[in-house]
Amino acid sequence: MRQRSARTVVSGLAALIGALALSGAASGTGKPPEPPQPSQGTETFLIRQDFSDCQNSNVNAGNPSLIGGTVFVQRQSNGTTVAKVAITGTANTTYTIFHKCVGTLGTIVTQDEDEGSGTFQFQTNPGILTFDMYPNGAPSGNKFQSVPITLH
Repeated sequence: MRQRSARTVVSGLAALIGALALSGAASGTGKPPEPPQPSQGTETFLIRQDFSDCQNSNVNAGNPSLIGGTVFVQRQSNGTTVAKVAITGTANTTYTIFHKCVGTLGTIVTQDEDEGSGTFQFQTNPGILTFDMYPNGAPSGNKFQSVPITLH
């Protein structure tokens, strides 16, 4: 796996998340833009860390070299939450992403450049939201935990 600086990873992931967030804005459908949602969204990091509790209470972004991805979360007024995830992981690997201690959201497949992304929708209530993600077999060093997000 190619080594990349944390700044390069974060810059690339931030650009990808921004592109995903804006992808509907320039669709050229001729429809008027949708009204703003109650929440404009929150972005958090995915940290390379093998284990944590359901609240990811010991997960933080204090060491930039451990940042392996981002999650942009927006809670809709109907209780649906949309999570846009971008990672830099192991090339050609399928990662399963989980709404931590709740259930599976889906999978992300990285390409030969180690990067992958996906968008997931699920129901939530206000409170702490956490994710974890890992490939089948959950090998050490290839697991991700999210920095906790507080949904309002």
